[in-house]
Amino acid sequence: MSDSTQVIEQLRALFTSIRDERRTYANTATRIGNAFLALLSYLDDSPFLHKDREDTAMYLLRLLQGCIIGESGQITLSPDGNISCGSIHVNGSAVFDELVFNHQNVLEGDTYFTDRSIIETVEHTDIGQYTITFRKEHDNDRTTFHVNDILLGRVNNLDVGRTFRSFWLRVDSVDKDNNTAVCSMYADKDVPGGVNYTPSAGARVIRWGNTVDKARQSVWFVSSNDGRWLFLQGVNKPILDDSENGSNYAGFIGLPPEIAATKDLLKRGIITADQPYLYFRGIMVQDLIKVDYQGNPEYTARDCGQWNASRKYIRGYDEKARGYYVDRVWWGGCYWECSVPQSSGSEPRYGNTDWTCLIGGGNMSVTIVSSMGNFFRAGTHWQTDLVATVRNAEMVLTDAELELANITWLRISDDEDGDLAWNIKHPTGSVGLTLHVDSGIDIPSVWGAGSSVGFKIIITLPDGGDVSTTYSIVN
Repeated sequence: MSDSTQVIEQLRALFTSIRDERRTYANTATRIGNAFLALLSYLDDSPFLHKDREDTAMYLLRLLQGCIIGESGQITLSPDGNISCGSIHVNGSAVFDELVFNHQNVLEGDTYFTDRSIIETVEHTDIGQYTITFRKEHDNDRTTFHVNDILLGRVNNLDVGRTFRSFWLRVDSVDKDNNTAVCSMYADKDVPGGVNYTPSAGARVIRWGNTVDKARQSVWFVSSNDGRWLFLQGVNKPILDDSENGSNYAGFIGLPPEIAATKDLLKRGIITADQPYLYFRGIMVQDLIKVDYQGNPEYTARDCGQWNASRKYIRGYDEKARGYYVDRVWWGGCYWECSVPQSSGSEPRYGNTDWTCLIGGGNMSVTIVSSMGNFFRAGTHWQTDLVATVRNAEMVLTDAELELANITWLRISDDEDGDLAWNIKHPTGSVGLTLHVDSGIDIPSVWGAGSSVGFKIIITLPDGGDVSTTYSIVN
């Protein structure tokens, strides 16, 4: 039986004896006085909680239906084990089996992924040397720092400008049983900024590197101020190395730092300081998809050798190769690139919109062949067809492919007036690639006296370029 139950039962017995007294001349007043005196004795040291003054419960208090604390009602303890409140301030450490962020988790400043501790006390033991006691965040907590570790600590100055001071230490010895380390301060000239502040209690310190152990000379950290993830390697002192001879900057993700690997690229405008990049010595990827600054995929050129009518060529995403590709082929002395999502059986040729000629497309030529040979006798009547053949590299262009081209034939001889009249009768596009020549109609009279006559063809292509040649008739 608890103490409070015993008190209640004793008081109940006293007052019950008064109620049940039936004897004549019983001293009821005495019993009533004793009962109230007994009740009074418990008022100053009552086992009950008071509601009208400050009180202290000496034993376990069980609130089976929960409770509400404070007049605002914002602090509630529910029977199901939930606690609801506006804020929680923890002077020591807080251990959570599960932590859920309902909205978002924000990390301000620099966040490091390395060994870390919180300084509990600082004892100045010698010039430039301190014994640091680290806070135990749980019973079995032990510092993970090693001898020769380089420690970086930062303390917020709590001013309007949100400035901070940094201190740099080297671990000389570690006492894991007492969770302490003896550390030496670096000289001002050996730390970034040229000023090294003394360590202070409450500061968080991280392992920046190690003067000897290469396995402890790397650190990852995220800087919300600089806008990048940064990976450092080979860190054996507070000040980082960065030159053509060696650099601690092993990789970064985000805005490029101005280091040896990026200075020239930034200066030349190849990369910009306000665009994110990925930099590492080596990158292994299974699928690599390049995009431009607008997010459009960039195609990787794929040389497919000689064009094959039975093969499908693409400009797009290849499911098998898992990437964006544009196929290229060799055909007819030219190098072609597929210009459509897919093409099969469509021969790469001049004017075929499935293909774009990359090499050899400007190598256009025209030749003229006479159907009656190359020798004609003066004083006789003869006829011949001058047949022009247009080639794109090694491929002969068809009439259909030259349908949009302008074809002009001109006669060139010593008879200028006759040439002008002949040219007017054969305007652009009226003849085609074959010109019929009749000695009695198309050949000037002076030709028989030994002068020369030539017929020149000029082909103007749709892109504005032209190709021409002249066939001379001699006797």
